[in-house]
Amino acid sequence: MVVMATRDVDTLKYERVLHVLRSRIQDGTYPAGGILPSQHRLVAEFDVSRPTVIEALRLLRQEGLIETQTGRGSFVRGKAPVLAAQSANPGRRLLDVSEVDSSADLLQAGLVVAPTRVAVLLELPPGTKVFLRQYLIRDEDGPVELVSAWFPLELVTGTKLASPEPLDEGIRRHLYGRKRLRLDYAVERTLSRSAVLDEASSLGIDPGAPVLNVVVTGHDAQGKAWQLVDAVLPGDRHELRNVYPLTQ
Repeated sequence: MVVMATRDVDTLKYERVLHVLRSRIQDGTYPAGGILPSQHRLVAEFDVSRPTVIEALRLLRQEGLIETQTGRGSFVRGKAPVLAAQSANPGRRLLDVSEVDSSADLLQAGLVVAPTRVAVLLELPPGTKVFLRQYLIRDEDGPVELVSAWFPLELVTGTKLASPEPLDEGIRRHLYGRKRLRLDYAVERTLSRSAVLDEASSLGIDPGAPVLNVVVTGHDAQGKAWQLVDAVLPGDRHELRNVYPLTQ
């Protein structure tokens, strides 16, 4: 039976193809060592263009789930790469996970003058006003993550970014659905530093305590940065872990 992808204008087509193929790999429909259907068959099944299928396959290779052999097709890799797919990049999670799913407490949503680093990464003149959406994520032991999302003002109109209610979808999907802004790639930076006073207060830690700072910028195909998401994580409550395939 041919399964057609749901036509949802708020979802990028390649993401729908990617989600279905990834699920089939993880549930064993496409077993390790097996070959995926040809690009031609996938185009027909999902009723999408060939570039859309190629993009979904590229992301599966990036996750380590498949390998492509010229002239033969795409093959499912072993179990270790599946673990890699489950431990998604922190930056991508910040772009894709909704505030509702994160059980986030919204701390502020409004206009502020962009801090120097935010202005530099968003390529804005010093002193430019931007829109800040900041929220706190908690678990049963207390605050675990302080997230600040920064946007040029031109993006706010026509979106729910100024809403006092938690967003029910990820930032990337929301911007595509409301503004037709497609983020083509992200640049992720991770550093270790000491918590400043307001971060320490929100996270319930001592000022100067070590934190991990994950900063991700979302860019369009022309390279313009349209958003910056900054997550501050207490150093004693987190570890960065990744599992990935080793190729020859």
